[in-house]
Amino acid sequence: MAKARLTSDEIERIVELLTSWRGALSWELLLERVEKLLRRSFTRQGLAKQDNIQTAYQQAKDRIRKDKPRYVEALPEIELMQNTIDSLRAKIAVLEAERGRYEEKFTTWLYNARSRGFSELDLNRHLPEVDRDGSTKKR
Repeated sequence: MAKARLTSDEIERIVELLTSWRGALSWELLLERVEKLLRRSFTRQGLAKQDNIQTAYQQAKDRIRKDKPRYVEALPEIELMQNTIDSLRAKIAVLEAERGRYEEKFTTWLYNARSRGFSELDLNRHLPEVDRDGSTKKR
């Protein structure tokens, strides 16, 4: 039997986990944390095929490589604020990468629409109304 797929909420929770990740990161460590977080297991391939997760993972790896150990003892409040800042910067990077993918997709759609003779007016036309009571009306 096929395993259940990731929901958009689960993907968001995994991305959130990666944006706040501290310390060593590997797919094995991520899989362990995801299993604890979502209470079900996944494969590396299952997580990596999600663009948002793959991007967040790569950015977390890059961030960890760039982070240099801090030798100065900081006050707990400062450490907490620094962790919050780092987490927010990671979220911004993930969202910017996602926006870039959407811009590429939009450009593709725009090209395809123009090559088929669609105008902006055609593309922005409202969706038709849905008659939800149609089956209950008398005929």
